[in-house]
Amino acid sequence: MYFSSFVTTLQNTGNVTMRLLQQSDMPIICQWLTLPYAHFWGMSKHTPEQMCSAYQDIINNPHHHAYVIEQNNELLALVELYNPEHDKLLAAAYEVMPNDTGMHILLAPNTQPKRHFSFEIMQCVLHSIFTHNADARVVVEPDIANSKIHTLNKRLGFVHPQQIILGDKNAYLGFCNKAAFETHIDLHHKSQTPINTDYIKFDHWQWANRHLQSKAISELVHERLLVAEHTPQGFKVNIEGGYFIFNGRAMALNHIDIDEPSLCFFNLNNEQVELDVLHFFSVQGPALGLTGERLATYLEELNATLASACYKRENNTLSAAELAKLGLQQIEAAMSEGHPAFVANNGRIGFSKTDFLRYAPEVGKPFKVLWLAAHKSVCDFAYSEYFSDYPSHISGELDLTTRDAFTKALKAQNLNPDDYLLIPAHPWQYQHKLSVVFANEFANNRLVYLGEGDDLYQAQQSIRTLYNCSHPHKPYLKVALSILNMGFMRGLSRAYMAVTPAINDWVFNKVNHDPTLSACNFTALREYATLGYAHHTFEQSALGDTPYRKMFACLWRENPNHNLQNNEQLTTMAALLHLDNNGKSMAGALIDQSGLSTHAWLQHYFNAYLIPLVHCFYAHKLVFMPHGENLILKLKNSVPVGAYMKDIGEEVALLNSTESLPEKVSRIHITMPKELELLSIFTDVFDCFFRYLVAILVRETRITELDFWNGVAQSVKAYQQANPALNERFKEYDFFSDEFAHSCLNRLQLGNNKQMVDLTDPAGSLQFAGSLDNPVSAKLYG
Repeated sequence: MYFSSFVTTLQNTGNVTMRLLQQSDMPIICQWLTLPYAHFWGMSKHTPEQMCSAYQDIINNPHHHAYVIEQNNELLALVELYNPEHDKLLAAAYEVMPNDTGMHILLAPNTQPKRHFSFEIMQCVLHSIFTHNADARVVVEPDIANSKIHTLNKRLGFVHPQQIILGDKNAYLGFCNKAAFETHIDLHHKSQTPINTDYIKFDHWQWANRHLQSKAISELVHERLLVAEHTPQGFKVNIEGGYFIFNGRAMALNHIDIDEPSLCFFNLNNEQVELDVLHFFSVQGPALGLTGERLATYLEELNATLASACYKRENNTLSAAELAKLGLQQIEAAMSEGHPAFVANNGRIGFSKTDFLRYAPEVGKPFKVLWLAAHKSVCDFAYSEYFSDYPSHISGELDLTTRDAFTKALKAQNLNPDDYLLIPAHPWQYQHKLSVVFANEFANNRLVYLGEGDDLYQAQQSIRTLYNCSHPHKPYLKVALSILNMGFMRGLSRAYMAVTPAINDWVFNKVNHDPTLSACNFTALREYATLGYAHHTFEQSALGDTPYRKMFACLWRENPNHNLQNNEQLTTMAALLHLDNNGKSMAGALIDQSGLSTHAWLQHYFNAYLIPLVHCFYAHKLVFMPHGENLILKLKNSVPVGAYMKDIGEEVALLNSTESLPEKVSRIHITMPKELELLSIFTDVFDCFFRYLVAILVRETRITELDFWNGVAQSVKAYQQANPALNERFKEYDFFSDEFAHSCLNRLQLGNNKQMVDLTDPAGSLQFAGSLDNPVSAKLYG
């Protein structure tokens, strides 16, 4: 690596120049090398003459170059770049690659502290290297005692996979390539971007209030808790204290697509009154079964949902067309709706405003998780037969410098590191739950707090699932988070975690060896490693299955990023229901960018999403929870070409099956009335997703409702014709029946907003409101 000079602009430092070292620079450099912080350079006892001679040798060496970084004739740093192949000690310590570039850096004395100064100077050096050689791999070998430089290295994208010995120096070997560097620079800038905390504004609140009121009416009419009647003025819905009037479209599945600007409320004196969704539920609550604490809790959830909507309205200003061209994480953070069926879907009871601004997925702010050491006597590690054991797994999650620091911390307390497992925790969970509820575990050293890890994570729409922003190839991390959100405390069960990898292996094998699913590019993202902590105080059977049993566990899930090819992108399926601030849909934007007709695009989508789910049911009696947040679509040139199903361990089920399962997998056997089995499609796909998608496409005049459902029917008929071996199953479970049972989600949440479903008997927890006409029934498409 050789260049004479390089000029760049740094965010806080300004314009700087990196140029070759000259002998005229040496008086200043010699002063630096004698200072205490430069002792790692090993020249503190050299005379100035010896220092000048050493750097003259470097100047004369074609494989080793010395530079200075300066600003306004002031030297800021000394830099050495060299070819490791020509460094005897280093070349003997590891296998040198052709584009490897060694780097040393020494900063000027910190007489006038500047924000992020060392970070920016290092950034300048790496930027210069990758500008001149995009394929370079930068190599560093910091002394193992130099913890400050380890931290700085990692902030810029270095990983340290091993220790090496260079003469009398014990060092870490670190590497950084251009992609890792750019990722970490982007993360740094993102972390420095101020967050707008003033988002609950009158206009936003009015919009959010109208939107949520419209949604509440639509969903409560859908679930037959309210009645909409046609009048000359439009639809009319009577409630306690008055009535609503609005325009809209009556659609299949007892759905009314409300024209939100038209919604008006009149009191009993026929006087128009401002919309107020909180007042609506306060008054209507008793008729909906909401009273006392449950009503108060629900109102709190509604307030939080409205506040979240205001934040999104203020900050997520990308158009649907712009968003449709971006990556998965930008799309994740921009989602506007939450779960499409639940009215109160962003409650997050337990979060303060500060917590919201740090950890909410719509804020998209990266944060670090905390790491604790858990004694093996109370912590279990389970892993997939296809993945690595604990030592290999944890070495992939934590940099060697961090693992060594954690080991040192345990030894400093006279604890044996071999007796412990390292387990991550959400910062909120540690601060609000573990540090208090698990105090006895810390007192007895069954738990030991270690500190932050190195990597930055971004919360996904499911809020407790975290994406590794620092290393995008690493797995997703899912952690316990004891906040109340949408009818559940969002913990993680240690008992479930113990068998999750085995369940995922079984499901993956079932899916991966099925030619129909392979042809659809449908696969399951495996949750391949888990950790669960047993707090014996709360594990006692007398306490029952409480949220206290679900406060400390985690899992790691495969990341689909590495499977992407040219012109492919990933998106959460929830994005198909996303509307930008102008009401334009991302589904429509993808269709426009694909160049296909709406009908043709939908056929690709049905083949990627619907047909695999239909096949899993008919061929295997295997069902998932396939809502928008649980499915990642793979797109090529904006057209769906595959799908990744996730959240397997907690939500997969084998319905009324006689198939023999391994003991660890047996939990997925579910018994339910035969007539309810197809609700896995009718409710979860038709009612909880297609109902909203077709409304959007009809509203945008991209397709008629009849043509949409005809496309669904034709896709399934084509599938059935291609699989005659399943004809008996097709007859037994009639996909084209006239109607199906109407399972209602909001009724569940209104009935119990702390645990709306008994997870030991999910079918028995369902609440029904008669039946719905099947929009693909034989009488319509026979």
